[in-house]
Amino acid sequence: MGKNETPKHATISAVAEAAGVSTTTVSRYLNKKYEYMSLKTRTRIEQVIDELNYRPSSIARGLKSKKTNLLGVVIADIENPFSSILMKGVNDICKQRDYHMLILNTDNSQQNEEEGILSLIDHNVDALLINPTGYSSTIYAEMNQEGIPVVLIDRQIEEFLFDCVTSNNYDVTFQATAYLIKNQYTRIFFVSEAINNISTRSIRQRALEDALHRSGDSALIIDKNNRLEIKEKLMRLKRLYPHEKMALFAVNGQMLLILLQILHELRWSIPEEIGIYGYDDWGWGELIPPGITVIQQDPYEMGRKAAELLIDRLEGKRTGAPELFELPANLVIRGSTD
Repeated sequence: MGKNETPKHATISAVAEAAGVSTTTVSRYLNKKYEYMSLKTRTRIEQVIDELNYRPSSIARGLKSKKTNLLGVVIADIENPFSSILMKGVNDICKQRDYHMLILNTDNSQQNEEEGILSLIDHNVDALLINPTGYSSTIYAEMNQEGIPVVLIDRQIEEFLFDCVTSNNYDVTFQATAYLIKNQYTRIFFVSEAINNISTRSIRQRALEDALHRSGDSALIIDKNNRLEIKEKLMRLKRLYPHEKMALFAVNGQMLLILLQILHELRWSIPEEIGIYGYDDWGWGELIPPGITVIQQDPYEMGRKAAELLIDRLEGKRTGAPELFELPANLVIRGSTD
């Protein structure tokens, strides 16, 4: 077989079949355990690996038959309060079912995500619960091919390979935006960091734009670390639409807090000069006058559900095709959108 005919993701089983040996023999070769292995067999396996463009990775090498009762938990942004609440839910289920967690933070970096997943597999975790960065990566297909139990949490990936637990992002964002439209808001802007491939951000944006029947001018993409730029963008919107009833939708709790701080610095009154609402409710929304309208999701229950699904997959209690589980989020209306 020429390299241009190589399948995209050769597996250890494909190498074994092409070399005419067992997968155990290939595994021993990859781990440099050459005892009782002839030079001819070693040479043949090496040739097949080259022909199939097989990449012996930590995924294949890290798999063990011995159960460790360790779950790898990969978090995109550990600074986000959402993540800490989510991990508490995961941890509570782990304690109930006699598992332990190894937690890794990726800082929304694709490279950190890939290296972190391989590191956890090297540490012999039994399964992985992943809050993805959203970037496309072959590592997910490789884990799927090797049969590693995986559950995704909050965010999805492009290929539907694993169970995923999230909130009903589209429906509740559409509902919230429809409420503002009914309340005579004529300009509503989706405020977010770069969307990239992060499913929660893109789904919420699409829901808002569908409710408005308008796209293109509805998104305000900002760098949350550049407060001056955010101020300038908000002031420009005010100049563009001086006589319209305007509101901002914050994509998550971190963005909502940043916007509220900047509106305070601008001394804009809420909701008289501008309305504001957003995703996540961390307890302080009702304390800020006149009360902040929020979409209230349940990261604790999301963590519990994802951990239960993962352990059930691991223990063979759950089989079959992957499913998407959308936990209901609730719109909590307060004075910021009057």
